[in-house]
Amino acid sequence: MLWVIHHAAFRSAPAVTATIWEQAIASRHFFLPERLLVATWDNLPVAWCHWFPDPRRTACLTAFCFDTSTQGEMAAVQLLAATQQRVVTAGMTTLVAGINPESRWGYQGLDPVGQGIGIDVADDRTNLLLEEAGFEELQRIDKWEVNTSDFRPPVNREALQLRRGTRIEQTAVTKMSPQESAAMFHLDIRRYLLIAPGGGVPLATSDLWLSDPDVHVMTTHQAILGDIEGLAEDLPAREPAIRYLIASLVPMLASRHVLTLHRSVPSDNHDEASRMAALKFRRTAVGRLLRKQF
Repeated sequence: MLWVIHHAAFRSAPAVTATIWEQAIASRHFFLPERLLVATWDNLPVAWCHWFPDPRRTACLTAFCFDTSTQGEMAAVQLLAATQQRVVTAGMTTLVAGINPESRWGYQGLDPVGQGIGIDVADDRTNLLLEEAGFEELQRIDKWEVNTSDFRPPVNREALQLRRGTRIEQTAVTKMSPQESAAMFHLDIRRYLLIAPGGGVPLATSDLWLSDPDVHVMTTHQAILGDIEGLAEDLPAREPAIRYLIASLVPMLASRHVLTLHRSVPSDNHDEASRMAALKFRRTAVGRLLRKQF
């Protein structure tokens, strides 16, 4: 309930229930109760947060939710102080608030986290709380989104040549650690390869994160554009191959009743921002990672 109350203060209420949160987080083997901290007022939960340690002595504050009442906001201050103490006691030297696209803590795909944009800039309450506690902005992340039903792929000479001379194949993603596999189990991750006529090394690869049909954490009407890589030997040919492959995947998603595809991109990555804009993606949200060093 607090997850929904917290996020509904600055956006439409997320479609998350206790069952969904349990499937994504609490029922997984990597979940340790001592890292989920809860603040109460008159024996009622009014704030909670969840943090994970990193081998590099950096902890990640993956979730921080609190009630909109005065009691909830007061409890959130004490909860953040208690969390920092736990992090320091655990030997961590840095605490980063927010989930980035590379995070693998089970929250990916959970509304409104998606692929991860840190703390939404529209979340004034959390941003102010963190700043007053000494956190500083580390990075900004943009969320780009495209509607699949009315998508029209760009038409140019490179795209026409690739359409006539390549094929797209699908393969499994096998290079995930046990921790990553457990954290991402509710997502069906597929890798698509753009193959030249003669075979060999793919020209480009792109991952799609789809909702696992048996575990309803992320809605089946959404998909996430994951890792992207250009592998063509001819360096100038890599970007056209990447764009063609992504543009080819969007109509495929539409045929499967996936309505939106989105991707999180660091705001300072101007090349990828240009790619997203060229493919008719729209910037729909901005978030930021905040850091405090001890």
